[in-house]
Amino acid sequence: MGAASENFVHDHLDIPATPNHTGFLTSNGGVSPFLVELMSKLGYQRVPSGGAGNKMLMLLEGKGGAYIQDRGVSRWDTCAAQAVIEAHGGCLAKLTSFVNGDNSKWHHYTYKKSDSNLDFEENTANLTPYNAREKKSIKKGDAPRLGKLEEFQAYSNLCGLIALSAEGLANKDRIFETIQQVKATHPASYD
Repeated sequence: MGAASENFVHDHLDIPATPNHTGFLTSNGGVSPFLVELMSKLGYQRVPSGGAGNKMLMLLEGKGGAYIQDRGVSRWDTCAAQAVIEAHGGCLAKLTSFVNGDNSKWHHYTYKKSDSNLDFEENTANLTPYNAREKKSIKKGDAPRLGKLEEFQAYSNLCGLIALSAEGLANKDRIFETIQQVKATHPASYD
């Protein structure tokens, strides 16, 4: 656990003797062409694992240097994890800021209670059965389509995520440059 603003860190992490700083944490299932190409160009090896929270823990434990996701997660997947990762010197932010060419500042998710999605970015996120406010408005297998603010759940993280360990931050510029290359042929999914 930890809070960067209070300079507090306390943990019992299972850190391997040789940390895997070029491990790329992903879901157990399929990943987007964007992530496949990004891993390849970075020379990172895929480390599949279930659960967003588990991948955040693995990042802290040195079992991967980066967790980048262009598919949907929710606020409960990132809120506490962001605090702990940042207390340990890492960072968790919106992937869109990197993809859209801003490497100067981390753009974080908003965790304030709201009836609408405070992180919605026009012409970015595809509507899915998981992030749709009205579940009947889209079915699994429907062609992806960009959604409007009022169509999304307030708690959905619509902008992807990038989480880097303290050690992974050393590769921030390289990851940013590689994202810029990859997005030209394999855009992020945001679904």
